[in-house]
Order: sequence, then structure tokens, then C-alpha cells
Amino acid sequence: MGLKEYINDIFEAVVTTAKGMRITARYGVDASEEVTQQYPEVRREPDERFRGFLHNDIVKCNSCSMCVKVCPMDCISLEAVRGADKKFVLVSYEINIGRCMFCGLCVEVCPTDSLVHTSGYEKASVDRGELILHFVHEDPAGIRARVAKQVAEAAAKAAEAAKAAEAAKAAASLAAPAATPAAASPAAPAATPAAANPPAKDDPEKKG
Repeated sequence: MGLKEYINDIFEAVVTTAKGMRITARYGVDASEEVTQQYPEVRREPDERFRGFLHNDIVKCNSCSMCVKVCPMDCISLEAVRGADKKFVLVSYEINIGRCMFCGLCVEVCPTDSLVHTSGYEKASVDRGELILHFVHEDPAGIRARVAKQVAEAAAKAAEAAKAAEAAKAAASLAAPAATPAAASPAAPAATPAAANPPAKDDPEKKG
């Protein structure tokens, strides 16, 4: 390295340091613009379309499993059973935000708009289990037992209704009078043969 290059490096270092110190001095003396927020005492308000933690409204959820199928990280899991009205009943719904990358695909594909992004973004924890969000707080075994009981009761009622309908149909068929055969029509009289024409008589005048 020559003397010229050495002097140029020193000059560039002095200029760069001066520029950095000028910015530091400007904000240190005249702090008209806030640069640092005292987090977590002061939290920044997220924007309107911020993709925060996911939330599922289980009242609106129809257990279609579209969110589970579209999730690229497999961080959503649900379990549902078919109820007495042939609709699915949600047994459990969980989202692992430790694996979620907040892509928003599940929100876009949700047909009932029950899955939405919230403004939450802070979930620091030393236990990974706390990063799993549970949205169904009832015991899954209790839900399955309740739904199974409702299905059994509905099936019993349907069987009783079908049995009653069959009994009513049988009673109606026994109470109906036997069909009376139609009276035979009288035989038509035999056709009378036409009278034979008498033989023509000879005219006496013609004979004479």
C-alpha cells in the first residue's frame, strides 16, 4: 500500500466518523423526533391490516377443515364429530403460533370468516406448550359423549316415528271396506230375425 492510499483511508475514516457523530449529536441535543420507544411499557399500535395472532370464533366455525388443509406449516389442528342434525360439532381446535408464519392463507380460505388475524404479537414464553392456543375449553370426552347421546336419542325418535307410521298405515288398510265387485250387465236380447216377405200373388186381370 502506498502513501497515497494510506492517506485516503485515513481521510475516509475521519469523514465517516464525522457524519455519524453529526447525526448522533443532532438527536442528542434536539430530540424533537422520538426514535426509541420504551417497550414494553410503551407499545406500538399495529396497522389496520396487521397480521397478528390468529383467533377462531368457534360459534361461527363449521369445522370444514379448509384451514387445516391450506396451512403450509401444519400448525392448525381440529377434531369434529357429526351431530344429530348431520352437522359437525367442534371437539377441539388448536393453533401452534410457535410454528405459524402468519401468511394469512387460512384466513382467506375460511368460508364463514370465523378465522381472523388479531393485533396481538407478543407471546414470549419459556414453555413451548404455552404457544399452543386452545379455542375449545370444554372437555373433548364430554363433547363426544354429549353428541353421541343426542345422536342416539334422535335415532330412537326416528325409529319410533317410522314404527308409528307403519302401524297407522296397517290400521288404515284393515279399516277400509273390501272393494265391491261391479254388478254384471244384463245380456243384450237376441236380435229378432226380419220377417220373410210373403210370396207375391198372381194378378187375375193379368191372367185373363
